[in-house]
Amino acid sequence: MRRKYRDCQRADGNCALCSLVSYGRDCHGENISKLEWMRMSHEMTQKEVADAAGVDTRKIQRLESGEIKMENLALGTAIRLADAFGVDVRDLL
Repeated sequence: MRRKYRDCQRADGNCALCSLVSYGRDCHGENISKLEWMRMSHEMTQKEVADAAGVDTRKIQRLESGEIKMENLALGTAIRLADAFGVDVRDLL
């Protein structure tokens, strides 16, 4: 997994599993979406999530950055994303 920050304390660079992460914030205090946290905790790349859910990688990027809100996704897309992680769709909202 690619490190999100150069000064990452984890050997694997996985911010989702870092002890410095708190709800909704990464180890640098920046917002982290539920989708990004879920993706990183499942050790998946954006492309892997996109392929598993049948959506464009750019959509995953826009969701993680907050450019698109999960609440505004079509229900089918939200369900496919949840299925890609094996979770209930409500866990992503």
